[in-house]
Amino acid sequence: MLSFAWKIRERPTWHVIWLTLLLGVFMGLFFVVFRITYPVVKQADAVPQHVLVLDPADPASLAIIHRAQDRSFGLVPAEPSDAAQMVPLPTFTPIYAGAELNLLPMMTAPETPQQPHFFSASTTVLPKVPPRVPQLPKQVPQAVLKAVLPTELVHRASHHLEIQDVPITDIENAHFRIAINAFGQVTQALPLFTPTEPEVMDRLRKAILGLRFKADAKTPVQWSTLTFEWTKAVR
Repeated sequence: MLSFAWKIRERPTWHVIWLTLLLGVFMGLFFVVFRITYPVVKQADAVPQHVLVLDPADPASLAIIHRAQDRSFGLVPAEPSDAAQMVPLPTFTPIYAGAELNLLPMMTAPETPQQPHFFSASTTVLPKVPPRVPQLPKQVPQAVLKAVLPTELVHRASHHLEIQDVPITDIENAHFRIAINAFGQVTQALPLFTPTEPEVMDRLRKAILGLRFKADAKTPVQWSTLTFEWTKAVR
């Protein structure tokens, strides 16, 4: 088993003395380099060369004495300076200059006052209405139910997609799942909704089975969803 003990390193005394002397040298050098030098102010002696005696009895001398006693004399001059005379201020003219304020004429009361209107049973209150021109009913174009093909059946579409004599009312929910064979015949037509008119839906199912598409030998059976829309009959 090994054990270790921390040993305190001894510092000789002359190291402390040497560091103290070095610190003193650096402090003395600091005070020499960064010493503060105050400027020497020279006093100027004013020697009077002329003495002017001001008499308060004299108005001009009294005005000079008052100016000397006024502390704001040096800030705001009493007389206009040359700069103010060279750059005159623009004259201000109000917008109402030259206008006069007059009273409006009073409204005079009418000589014959208006009497209130009294209604009776024979008085016509509503304005007369011109007679109505009879409008003939417009001829409503005949609509035909047509099958709407999805994208995968567009290339196999034929010109005989119209369904005759099927008065379907719920056209938005009339969706059928159909199966088309390679010869273009619809072999199956399955409704994807609950029919509200069973007889009409049966006629629509038989009409879907009678639709014909273009033949496609590469696709033995093709399933797709068929919807319907009302279009104008072509005459």
